[in-house]
Amino acid sequence: MKREAVSQKAIRQVLSDYWQQYKTYPRDAAVSFVMPTLGTILTTFIPPLIIAEIVNMYAEHDVVSLAMVRSYIILFGGLWLLGEVFWRIGLHYIIRLEANGMKNLSISAFQRLVNRDHRFYTDSFTGSLVKRATAFVRNFERFTDTLAFNVVTNVFPVLFAMVVLWLYSPWITITLLLMLGIAVLIALPIIRRRSRLVSLRHEAGTKMVGHLSDSISNISTVKSFAKESREREWYEYYVHDFAMKFKRAGDYHNLRLDVAISPLYVLSNILGLILAIYFVQALTLQAGVIVVVFSYYSRITRIFWEINRIYRDIESSMNEAGEFTEMFLEDPAVRDASDAKKLAVTKGRIRFNDITFRYPEQENSEETFLHDFSLDIRGGQRVGLVGPSGGGKTTITALVLRLFDPHVGSITIDGQDIRHVTQASLRENIAYVPQEPFLFHRTLMENIAYGKEGAKEEEIKEAAKLAYIHKFIVSLPDGYKTMVGERGVKISGGQRQRIAIARALLKGAPILVLDEATSSLDSESEKYIQRGLLELMKGKTSLVIAHRLSTIKHLDRIIVLNQGKIVEDGTHEELITRDGLYTKLWNRQSGDDTDKNL
Repeated sequence: MKREAVSQKAIRQVLSDYWQQYKTYPRDAAVSFVMPTLGTILTTFIPPLIIAEIVNMYAEHDVVSLAMVRSYIILFGGLWLLGEVFWRIGLHYIIRLEANGMKNLSISAFQRLVNRDHRFYTDSFTGSLVKRATAFVRNFERFTDTLAFNVVTNVFPVLFAMVVLWLYSPWITITLLLMLGIAVLIALPIIRRRSRLVSLRHEAGTKMVGHLSDSISNISTVKSFAKESREREWYEYYVHDFAMKFKRAGDYHNLRLDVAISPLYVLSNILGLILAIYFVQALTLQAGVIVVVFSYYSRITRIFWEINRIYRDIESSMNEAGEFTEMFLEDPAVRDASDAKKLAVTKGRIRFNDITFRYPEQENSEETFLHDFSLDIRGGQRVGLVGPSGGGKTTITALVLRLFDPHVGSITIDGQDIRHVTQASLRENIAYVPQEPFLFHRTLMENIAYGKEGAKEEEIKEAAKLAYIHKFIVSLPDGYKTMVGERGVKISGGQRQRIAIARALLKGAPILVLDEATSSLDSESEKYIQRGLLELMKGKTSLVIAHRLSTIKHLDRIIVLNQGKIVEDGTHEELITRDGLYTKLWNRQSGDDTDKNL
């Protein structure tokens, strides 16, 4: 997904997204671009014409009184004031255009992120994603400001100046265009080279932020292993890399681009003054033309001097925003079919039909994790999944949740292929409790209520009681209004699991998936929660992953997995008498509730 430079396709997508905001607010966009342009003409390009007329009066009369030039002074002040009014109007509308545009782009960025598949997040740093999404939104403001205040407000006034100079003499305009053309030919190759250096600088900055986020997110691990120095060394490496690429891009701009442009700017102003004097004499024009020609030459060449800065701003904003759109050029591995329908669960029967599946890291090999895997789970059946680590337990639940799609075969729920139903409706019908649940940095009430939109307070507390977490919550100073910290770090792992179980209890979905849902609990707490879980499982199709076999021995069915294959299938009583893998696992645990980390 990461490349050395942002692709042109990503840049085009950014432009399309930004252009959509201008189309959505056409009045704001039109006024934002037109009014500053008119203001620039009135405050910058009209005054030289008025001053030229005053110079002509002095050239034609021995004595010029204040009364003779009063009307010109009033016109000068009036047009300048009008230009300032136009600028204020333009600024008023551009503020609204940018605010609304950033609002829409923020929502769009969030929607794109949450719609990505599971693999997208396992391959990405959270910090990098946040940086890129933020840059995508904020650079709309930067891009729009540059476009409105540096591009449009220069292009049209320059065209106005070209017309005025053409009216004096076409040769004046032609000479100016030739000068600008020579400057472009000299600067363009240098600008292109700098563009590549800027892309590398942005890439290094993203890696630097990503590493910082990764270190902070895992600060408990860093401290427990006393690796602060090691993490600092790695971060210093990324900072050094960014600094080097930042300096390389800056030096190239300063020593190559600016060195090439500076003499052209000085030369063009000198040449502009010489040409103004020459054209006045050669074409027998009025003396005031010198003022107009030099003023326009100076202004236009100054604009060209700023072109490299304007280009730098546009280039930087496009590259920064393009780093976000680059991630979405390829369709997600898991996406809704065009004709996807809502899942309708009646009995909750789950079937795996001749599944072949390999993880993304196996895609370039012939190796598969599951091969011709079939499994039929009746509606309402409570099924335990056990076996050694890496046997396939979590893979099966990930496929049911459609975090991945099988390469061959199908998975159906009540006869409906889950690839032909919407992902939202599929997961709405599944209550999932992961082994390591993470909570939102919100209140305990909000975290539990996340399982059911519009849940009443009584329902939330009842779910908490069944999950054996209510007493702990009410013992806190703020009770259910207690903030749990980022990812739930303010409470223990066992408490987080109980919150996650309460959330699942509240959701009341017809299919239940528990992935080591009680692994962080002590034996006494687990006994209490088992009552809630048994209540939760009533009438629901349940998939329960457990290393602690005592927690699943009362289920309707136990499936033993090893290396992606079903090696045993039956009830606890049936399996314990077969002297197979399940019996070995059971004996290893000595029949107690102690997790020996099989």
